[in-house]
Amino acid sequence: MQPPSTSARAASMKRKTVELEEGWRFMAACLAKIRRAVDGDGERLSGEEHMLAYATVYDMCNQREPHKYSQQLYQRYKDDLESYIASTVLPPLKEMHGETLLRELLERWTKHNRVVSHGNMLFCYLNRYYVPSRSLPPVDELGPAAFRRLVLKELKSTMTGAMIAMIDDEREGKLIDRDLVKNVLDIFIPVGLGHLDDYQVDFEQAFLEGARDYYSRKAQTWILEYSDSDYMLKVEECLQNEKERVAHFLDSSIEPKLMEPGHAFRVDNKGTKDRRRNFEEF
Repeated sequence: MQPPSTSARAASMKRKTVELEEGWRFMAACLAKIRRAVDGDGERLSGEEHMLAYATVYDMCNQREPHKYSQQLYQRYKDDLESYIASTVLPPLKEMHGETLLRELLERWTKHNRVVSHGNMLFCYLNRYYVPSRSLPPVDELGPAAFRRLVLKELKSTMTGAMIAMIDDEREGKLIDRDLVKNVLDIFIPVGLGHLDDYQVDFEQAFLEGARDYYSRKAQTWILEYSDSDYMLKVEECLQNEKERVAHFLDSSIEPKLMEPGHAFRVDNKGTKDRRRNFEEF
């Protein structure tokens, strides 16, 4: 449904109270138009449409009771965001794996931000009085929270596995798209509203376990192939590579956790059995 013409809508609003269903139909049509434009299927909202949509929200929040609709607008905008993600964003991602999933996830996240940014401008008046009076999350936090809950939590195992597989490929000497891994990991910060909890739980733990598994497997071969001195050089090379990897696309908070077991990498007089045990502690 297309938004009504600006002149017709403005004239109508001057004559009467904006009822909930009438006002929401107009706002829902504006949101749908924004999404089509972001997907490349239509024109963007004009400046006049933006102003009229903002004015509609303003009026619906400031009409006399029982026609104040702040609560309904907040909830419907939240529900509309979640419905869009669940019906349009998530389904194709669930069918993807590996780098294909990561690239599409990143593209969907970029489009999601554009959709939400434009939508938030229409509903931002809610942040002025209604949100603080009810101690609710601001309108601009609804989009990241919905993406986190409906997309990242649903796909965390698949996407984490894809990133760790790419990192293991790099450890084997293959070239990978490091920027892709970094950009996907960067999603964890805004969806966590600046906190690293999701990053630590959904990625960091799996990454550390993956590193231990990888070097445990390699150690079984290396202890048979290398002398003590060559083994020690291999250990130092691996440690430097992991430090460089952290610096390029992992959060710096992971380095102490990754490096601490490396302090046990040593060559002593106890032979290859202890050397393997020490490497497996990585």
